[in-house]
Amino acid sequence: MNNRWFIFARYKSVSVKKLTADYVFPIVRLPVKNGIVIVDDNGMVNENVIDPATLDYSVSDVESYKGFICPGFVNSHCHMELSFLRGVMAEHSGLDQFVIELERIRKELHEEEKAEHIFRAEREMLDNGIVAVGDTSNDNSTFKIKNNSKLYYHTFIECFASNPQKAEKVFEKATKLFNEISRNENNSHASVTPHATYSLSKELFQKIYDFALKTDNIISIHHQESEDENLFFMAGKGNIKKMHFLFGMEQSEFCNTGLYPLESIAGYIPKSNPLQLVHNTVTTDADIDFATENFANLYWCFCPNANLYIERKLPAFALFYNKKCKITIGTDSLASNKSLSVLAEIKTLLADVPFIPLHDLLTWATLNGAKFLQIDKKFGTIEKGKTPGILLLENVNSEKKQLTRETSVQPLVI
Repeated sequence: MNNRWFIFARYKSVSVKKLTADYVFPIVRLPVKNGIVIVDDNGMVNENVIDPATLDYSVSDVESYKGFICPGFVNSHCHMELSFLRGVMAEHSGLDQFVIELERIRKELHEEEKAEHIFRAEREMLDNGIVAVGDTSNDNSTFKIKNNSKLYYHTFIECFASNPQKAEKVFEKATKLFNEISRNENNSHASVTPHATYSLSKELFQKIYDFALKTDNIISIHHQESEDENLFFMAGKGNIKKMHFLFGMEQSEFCNTGLYPLESIAGYIPKSNPLQLVHNTVTTDADIDFATENFANLYWCFCPNANLYIERKLPAFALFYNKKCKITIGTDSLASNKSLSVLAEIKTLLADVPFIPLHDLLTWATLNGAKFLQIDKKFGTIEKGKTPGILLLENVNSEKKQLTRETSVQPLVI
């Protein structure tokens, strides 16, 4: 008798769901046609995805769906606290104007109104099949909702101050926020991290570096979001230099280093800690090679809809794909995006690089993000013992194993 019989027989006294679709994407292996997923009431996968072609009998009580089943999405870069800015920020303004306007507006909102927007944003992520988030915070406005959330959060406490005289005060605020969220009963995972390559002094970078080594921090930093960032470091020109003047900083220590951004700050980023470079809109082949050679645990995060919203420019996705980079996907914030949907980001990627297989794109959106956040023992793949969330992608091209413009996501298990 086939040993599979015992697998199904022992679930007769346990409350489980048996789910199938045209294809199941376990991520840890290639898609399984009409694969069967067994998941219990706690969302735990009870067996690895079963290929019915290997069975010599039919399976009863299976919920059958049209479309693709995959693990829950990991949004590896978001700014939940900026959710109140949906539709407020002008599109295509350029990074410097975006930052200037953001700093002006974010001080004007009452905390009660801000909390309601954060609540709605989290609900949107749940509805869009997101199960885990790398969330960037400058204050504690998201901490309460995180402590009562079904989502997994890793909070990146973000630091910025180009004036070295402000380094101590800024870092002290960051460590207070770190200690505050570390006391959460739920979602206490956090790091102290730099904002961007151009927005810190050497003193502040050093404090974060030392803290990262002490706490084994994972680090996420905005990188090469615009050509102005390159101009600032390489030639001491461009709008980022002008922005520094506007914020009262006469001359950044990193202005006009003659090197590209990551080369300029490489000594202030731990070489072995997990590092996520976010946006990478103008990153070149040489930049990728430098980063790969100097950082042992490196991830490249894309938020393509935010790139289009701010700069109307996309990264060279094919370059990263061909160089076999470890890629993650984020949504950025509702200040720079019209939705918090990893699926929407995948569609934008596909429109630009339609030759990339769906299995690879889903790996970016699930397993790679889980690995960066160090939660791949629970999330990222459909495997026995994990609680990854189970999603259904509907309105797909099953024959070609492709998404369509009409593809939508339905969470089956979150």
